[in-house]
Amino acid sequence: MAQSVEQAVVVEQSALNPHLSTTKLAIFNADGTARPIPNKAAAQSDAAALTSAQITGGQDPTEAEYNALQADVAALRTVVNSLLAKLRTAGVIAT
Repeated sequence: MAQSVEQAVVVEQSALNPHLSTTKLAIFNADGTARPIPNKAAAQSDAAALTSAQITGGQDPTEAEYNALQADVAALRTVVNSLLAKLRTAGVIAT
């Protein structure tokens, strides 16, 4: 399986204009086309604290315990999906 190769070119602005001291990075795909550098995504907040508690003694969960666990899973799913979306936007993983 052929693996794509990306190339990065660093251009120091002071070489182009002595009054500037910034550096820019350009990334190119293996075929020579420019690859955009994504903007930094907004910070992702941490997953909320668990609302469910561990069941001890081999008991069946009550409806309230089950619902709390389901709410925790839904909250974690939201965080994971948000992180995946940010990785896709940044081009780290495929869409």
